[in-house]
Amino acid sequence: MLFAIGTKVQFRYTGESGVVTALLDEGMLQVRLDNDPDMEIPAFEEDLISEGEAGLTAAKPKSVPNNKPSPPPKRELKASYHILKPKGLQLAFEPMPGRDGTVSQYNGWLINDTPLEFLFELDLYTGTRDIFTADGKLPAVSAQELGILRSDDLNDLPEVFFSVQRVSTEGAELLRESVIRIRPKQFFNNLQTVPVVNFPAYRFLLLGFDEISGQATPAKEDLAEYTRQNIRTPRHRATGNSVPFMAFNVEEFASFEPEIDLHIEKLIRGFARLDKGEILRIQMFHFQGFLDKAIRLGVPRVFVIHGVGEGKLRETIAARLREHPQVARFKNEFHHKYGYGATEVIFR
Repeated sequence: MLFAIGTKVQFRYTGESGVVTALLDEGMLQVRLDNDPDMEIPAFEEDLISEGEAGLTAAKPKSVPNNKPSPPPKRELKASYHILKPKGLQLAFEPMPGRDGTVSQYNGWLINDTPLEFLFELDLYTGTRDIFTADGKLPAVSAQELGILRSDDLNDLPEVFFSVQRVSTEGAELLRESVIRIRPKQFFNNLQTVPVVNFPAYRFLLLGFDEISGQATPAKEDLAEYTRQNIRTPRHRATGNSVPFMAFNVEEFASFEPEIDLHIEKLIRGFARLDKGEILRIQMFHFQGFLDKAIRLGVPRVFVIHGVGEGKLRETIAARLREHPQVARFKNEFHHKYGYGATEVIFR
């Protein structure tokens, strides 16, 4: 794909957006970032998504007509038979083999094999991108098509946020709001024939029918899962000039990984053709995003993995930390896990 100067693009793996400012050698482009107009970084064409693919709003070059067809509507299926023992609300991933028989992607489905109707919100995401989102009404004994999960996404440890409300004559009742982490080993151990759609798929139970109907006591949960599922934002009574305070996002805090590996091979592909200056700029770009998110979530401390090497990255990170008002202190001492290859950062 050719990108003209001025084209609005999005980074495939980080979600950051920007504008192409120059065409470099060997299939590389110079991109000015939207969230930091003073920073321009090099990127390979295959690591970028055009505005048409990403759904961005910037105008396309007039010489390139947009003949891309709109995506087909998501399918909704209903069972043609009566289900005697419903399991509940389920998330299923249908393998989609290619011409050579290998599977590189999975079609996601939300399954409701109960006689009840629900309102739902669902978001499947990784630390770098939203895979798909969906919301709406889920009729009784039906299946809603959601979107595509790529095999590579499983390596990024995806998570599912879902919120479910039961629809009745008395209105909508919130049943569950929770986050499920999907791990590759767990994913591939769950191949089953899924009700309603009646094909083999990798299945995850979001909410059991026993919990929905109140016929059985839910199984014991570990403390972290119980907290995520039962935490409620406290209500604040506004009196006088007082302003309600919204606490940190508890679920996002719980899923945040307090370390980042800044070795360039962990950040992008095709790094062998970059010079040291370009590599350092990319590493510091990812470091700054990680630091900002940790501060926003209220994380007490993090570890920044930079390796030993020549020390240029470590020194640049240290200089940035010394100037940051939210950093209480930092240290690059021996650690049983990282050796001398990481800096510990403690926030105020």
